[in-house]
Amino acid sequence: MIVKPAATRRLRILAIGVRPEVVAAIMRRGHTIDRHALDLGPAAALAGQPWTPPVVAWPGESTSYDRVFLWDELARVVDDEAAIAEAARVLRPGGVLTLRVPGAGMLAWLDPYNAYRYLRDATRRGTDPVETRGLGWQRHYRQADIDDLLRPHFSPPTMRRRGVGLAAAFRLALAILFRWLVPREARYQRGQPLARRLETLDDLIAVGPLGTNLIVTARRREDDRAHKAQ
Repeated sequence: MIVKPAATRRLRILAIGVRPEVVAAIMRRGHTIDRHALDLGPAAALAGQPWTPPVVAWPGESTSYDRVFLWDELARVVDDEAAIAEAARVLRPGGVLTLRVPGAGMLAWLDPYNAYRYLRDATRRGTDPVETRGLGWQRHYRQADIDDLLRPHFSPPTMRRRGVGLAAAFRLALAILFRWLVPREARYQRGQPLARRLETLDDLIAVGPLGTNLIVTARRREDDRAHKAQ
């Protein structure tokens, strides 16, 4: 993930699902950044996160942020429309939302969470992954889906496809080894730093419509009536 907020003034940024090293890089540029983790459902247990309120009640006053990064977690929340509505609420008019979601397409079968779920359901063995505890699986979005999701609050977004599934394939292999074959959650977690580095590499690879991830940028509309009076 490459983040270069405008250097002309200090921004207030809300980061959801963003890696700690990226947060540190933003702070070094002089911007103020808050972190948040979306609650994945009533049974969610997101240990070690600053707060885990329901997705429908994010912390932060209305119109209090210049930019929101929503990285990966939208695809796993129970109510993605509520998440987008909250992003619009906390953004100032004209503020920018940047999100990454799994894209629908030929390589969607590489999804480590969905493939693992099918394996687990078919064999009735393996541990329950915390990442998809709320919804049970991970959504994949078409560009039209994103247009429909953002339309109530945001101007038409720009979208680009990135990635060939390097991190997804690696996470699937880890899950088969350490969540299904020989359950060792600690070993699965030890592989995550490498998975995150592969994600960074994936974000740099453009393969047109075959890209596994959609990276989307949109501005909150100045005339967003749903939140104008808040």
